[in-house]
Amino acid sequence: MKAITLIPAAQALAEIESALDRIDPARAGLDAPSRLALVRSSRRIRARVEALTATLIGEADQANASLIAAGTPLKSWLGMGETLSRREASAAVGRARVLAEHPLIGEAATAGRIGIGQAQAIGRVLQGLAPQLSAQQQAAAEQVMVGLASHLDSEQLAKAAPLVLAEVAPSDAETLLETKLQREAEQAHRQRSLRWFTDAGSIRFEGSLPRAEGERLITLVNLHAESLRRTAIEARDPLATPVTQEQRRADAFLAMLLSVEKSKPIPGVGGARVIVKLDYQHLLGAAAAAGILSEDQPISAAELRQLCCDAELIPAVLGEAGEVLDVGRSSRLVTAPIRTALILRDGGCVFPGCRLRPELCEAHHIIPWWDGGNTALSNLVLLCHTHHALVEPAKYGLRDQWQVQLDATGKPEFIAPRRCRSQLATTESSSAVDPAPSLRGRAQPNPEQPGAPPRQVA
Repeated sequence: MKAITLIPAAQALAEIESALDRIDPARAGLDAPSRLALVRSSRRIRARVEALTATLIGEADQANASLIAAGTPLKSWLGMGETLSRREASAAVGRARVLAEHPLIGEAATAGRIGIGQAQAIGRVLQGLAPQLSAQQQAAAEQVMVGLASHLDSEQLAKAAPLVLAEVAPSDAETLLETKLQREAEQAHRQRSLRWFTDAGSIRFEGSLPRAEGERLITLVNLHAESLRRTAIEARDPLATPVTQEQRRADAFLAMLLSVEKSKPIPGVGGARVIVKLDYQHLLGAAAAAGILSEDQPISAAELRQLCCDAELIPAVLGEAGEVLDVGRSSRLVTAPIRTALILRDGGCVFPGCRLRPELCEAHHIIPWWDGGNTALSNLVLLCHTHHALVEPAKYGLRDQWQVQLDATGKPEFIAPRRCRSQLATTESSSAVDPAPSLRGRAQPNPEQPGAPPRQVA
């Protein structure tokens, strides 16, 4: 391997800026694979430059450079020479401190091994674990997190505290995790707030809710918004004004205000439901001490007890005969038990890269109902309406499109269109290429129990 000659940061930045000035803007003749290669390359370079910028800001902050040279805090100094708002400048300094306080993270980000979003997620997890770990354990936790970043994105890293504790404090991992969750829940309760501001003809809201209550609000708004969307589609009014997803959520929130106790987003169901995937006897005997995973992060046992008091708790019994999950050809529409099983298995839209929540998803028949497909868990996947349209086959159509199937373990996987496979074969002609490459969908290993099936809460 050729040795790399290191140069000062000032020289490197000057050369980068000079290279940007010399880029030829004529790219009309590029083919699609070349354009995508440029996108990947430029994003990788941007991430490394962004990480270097954060590192330099963090080093300047630690050295009090702005106070010495300009007599002002760094966030104020940033705003003096750039068109940055006070909030943007404060955020830049905050991001930089994560890399300055954790050199291993900063080195990995600057080298391009992890992205700046992953670095921030790692920093937040380490900050949450720090009060419970010794200095040696904190250093080990940082190494574990950087290693996990090789195959986990920022959202998955944000939920990786159980994995880290299992590595650095295996004997006390469960107790430490419960303590961490309880401390976060208490802090969230102290930080709860709701503010509003008059802005011309509108009122703007801003606030913070504890996670459990916030999840319930998000679910209710999303359910109402999806109901409004489907109603609009069924009406098919050609004069209707198109609305954005945010506008639809606002309409849903207003509808909730007008019918607080009477609203039922799903026929026959009064409110948001919590689905806990536990053995039935365990559920009966130890529900008060059990922890569950939300869409984004686990919650403490105390919060679970509160949810059990207010919400409809639905046990998904494992290893015992339960509700019928296969109605065959007797019904095209998915029943409530099948929908519950779909949520537990898929957790939301399973199309690669999509993370839409389950209440915004539709049940898709892999073998269409009109082609003899059964309404059964083995023939269904959850898809958001955008990707449902992308996958749904036309009865008499011949379009080149995505396909979905279940693998040998019952997990969804996708087959790319022929046009995408041909481009892949062209760009990777020097190596053997699967003639029908498949992509895994949403389901991810449970970070709390490696090797266990996913646990989801809707």
